[in-house]
Amino acid sequence: MTPSNFVRVRQGILSNQRILAKNLALLAAFLCASLPVRLSSQEAHAPASEPQKVLSIVPSETNVLMAADAGLKGHLKVQWPDQAARFWVWNWTSNDDSMTWKVRVPETGNYSLTLLTENCGQVLIDCKLPSPGPVKVELASKLGKLTYTIGYRKASATNLWMRNEVPGTLRLPAGESEITLRALEPAGHAFNLSLFSMELVKPAVSSALSVEGATLRASTKWMVNAKYGLMFTWTAASFPRTGPKKSYEEATRDFDVNAFADMVANTGAGFIVFATSWSTYYFPAPIKSWERVAPGHTTQRDLIAELADALTKRHIKLMLYYHAGRSEDNWWSGTHARSMDKDAYFKEWEEQIREIGLRYGEKLAGWWFDDGTTFYYTLQAPWKAMTEAAKAGFPGRVVGYNSWILPKATDLQDYACGEGDFPDRLTSENDAELPVGGSGIFLSGPQKGLQATMTLTNEGGDWGHIKQDADIPAPRYSSAQAIDYIRQATARKTVPVINLEVYQDGSASQQTIDEFKAIKAAIQVPVQ
Repeated sequence: MTPSNFVRVRQGILSNQRILAKNLALLAAFLCASLPVRLSSQEAHAPASEPQKVLSIVPSETNVLMAADAGLKGHLKVQWPDQAARFWVWNWTSNDDSMTWKVRVPETGNYSLTLLTENCGQVLIDCKLPSPGPVKVELASKLGKLTYTIGYRKASATNLWMRNEVPGTLRLPAGESEITLRALEPAGHAFNLSLFSMELVKPAVSSALSVEGATLRASTKWMVNAKYGLMFTWTAASFPRTGPKKSYEEATRDFDVNAFADMVANTGAGFIVFATSWSTYYFPAPIKSWERVAPGHTTQRDLIAELADALTKRHIKLMLYYHAGRSEDNWWSGTHARSMDKDAYFKEWEEQIREIGLRYGEKLAGWWFDDGTTFYYTLQAPWKAMTEAAKAGFPGRVVGYNSWILPKATDLQDYACGEGDFPDRLTSENDAELPVGGSGIFLSGPQKGLQATMTLTNEGGDWGHIKQDADIPAPRYSSAQAIDYIRQATARKTVPVINLEVYQDGSASQQTIDEFKAIKAAIQVPVQ
């Protein structure tokens, strides 16, 4: 979820908020995670004419080769190329189209390949094919070739992307060389593909990473038992019902914790995700490492600790949402993101997240990290170190890295954030992956192995209440519709996380409160 490009593309497609690119025609009803960067339009642009970089392959890691970093031949296009968030290459419709990566490998070796693709997708791509089908492709290096057939995925608009694990291995020579990907379709055969990335990893390393992921996994049964949770995007950008907003320090000081906790208890939610850094980069507590990065962006009052205590008394768990944005717009420019010291950035990230985790211990039940696939993943994120930092102080803390409509970024997490909307996340096309009567863990597909959740907005406005002198919009669904959708989700043991707009004082609209009184009575959420 990100600062709200919900029913409209606010401030372009990405603004200091989360990275969820939004297609007005198709995604208006379900986006929430967009990246803090500004885009003047939703038009895809031709690849930037920059010298192609040589990508270093690290044998001990999973290596991410972004499609946008390849040399593009033919009519291929990069989606939103100038952003700090990274997107995909599309308009792959001909055998004349190809992508070639320049790589540097320390020693000759064999690598397993995974392609993150969309076969004639209906999201952000104009698919004109009446009968999409499988497409055969070739991956070639100086020392070998592999072929693979990319299947067509019939799924909801938010679940079209695939992880394609290519059988066999591709041998790469030591030193600098090239890897080329192209289609091998018969002349006249129509197709339409998009590629987000290609992953290279040695088979033994892949096995070891799977074991590491299993050792870090925390139980998500309490999320399933809760049946649904709520998200509250309360930030420095939040406005009161009328008049100008208070400073963040003042708003934090005046926040009525008990009134807020009582309101949450009346909704029947078993947990909440409290978002502080969406759209702006503040934290309502005296976090030293945060203050070093963003002076004046923390508070004397520890609102998080007080919220955790008040919610615990009401048998409600607390999770936190985190967005990696900074306050200055240029921090989220593509130029900055591509040139910054990534090791220093992730060290700083881990320091902040670890300090927060150690401070709150078991009071903090989980993290909801935005831009998992479109930002962290594209930077070769140190997933193990990040997840260990996120679980500091409480190994049972659940962690999710939002992948939006894209496949999961890593196995080193506990749940899939599932940004989307009710109808799209509950379709019968997903039955093989997340069946009715199942465990709630994805059995296959792009989120395989993770607990299913779904994050969506309740009202027809934004994630946060960021308009002055405006009422919170009415709920998008009637109580009966919401109850039906939650019951469908419960049947699959997927967990809805429903974002409620709140004013700067933490209060919700009366319409929303009335709606959730009906939902609570119908769903009969058990006490945790």
